[in-house]
Amino acid sequence: MFAGSFVFTLMNLDQFTLLIVPAWLQVVLALPYVVAVFTFGTIAGAVSGWRHSRWSLAARIHQTVLAGLALLFIWQLTVLGFLP
Repeated sequence: MFAGSFVFTLMNLDQFTLLIVPAWLQVVLALPYVVAVFTFGTIAGAVSGWRHSRWSLAARIHQTVLAGLALLFIWQLTVLGFLP
């Protein structure tokens, strides 16, 4: 969602966007922080799933893969400068 909305935002820039930051661009630039919060929630869910064996093995592996992909996405956002 972040990548698509950011590309859409960049495609619709006008000449004043470089002077001021519009509200819709501020919302798009806040999305990486929301992604980071959800990433840590996903990691906590995966750890809890493995620790307490609440889910089936397939569900735990699936949650672990999602947590790993979320970490890679957060790392990429950090490398690109969207996160500190």
